[in-house]
Amino acid sequence: MKKLRLVMILVAGMFVAVSCDDDDNENVVTIPEADRTFAINAADGGMFEVRAGEMAVAKGDSSATGMVMGGDSMSIKSFGQMMITDHTKANDELKGIANPKGIDLPTTLSNAKQLKLDSLNAASGAAFSTMYAKMMVASHQETVALFEKQSSGGQDAELKTWATQKLPTLEHHLEMAEMIYDEVK
Repeated sequence: MKKLRLVMILVAGMFVAVSCDDDDNENVVTIPEADRTFAINAADGGMFEVRAGEMAVAKGDSSATGMVMGGDSMSIKSFGQMMITDHTKANDELKGIANPKGIDLPTTLSNAKQLKLDSLNAASGAAFSTMYAKMMVASHQETVALFEKQSSGGQDAELKTWATQKLPTLEHHLEMAEMIYDEVK
């Protein structure tokens, strides 16, 4: 009888221990779906900018396209390098914000972005420069709109602040891309 009682106590203790494990969910951060979607789209766009920038450095024209912001001249290659530098930094910052919140950021490009990159890769010479500049204008228009929406309406304070801080740089990229495109089209 003592053995049976001991077994029942042990079994009851296992049930209590199992039911206590559910309390771990209290530490999970719940991120609104719109904020999660912003982070995923921002990561996708950032990866696209880096990958396209790598192509620009490898295949772009190194001669200056003309005067851009502040009177500086900028080539397709130098703009591509700036995209690599700035967007790699932003992507790393986003990972640092998203990972603790349990947001799984993509590690590969979306199909739509990959198709754009594939078409860019097929171009060369002046056609590459024109296509790259045009893509950078369109991509930065999309990105600025995405970040403006998050900056004004995001619910997660950290993602909202990050988006707000990144907007001036993204707007500067857009202005530069527009100026470069005007020179190469």
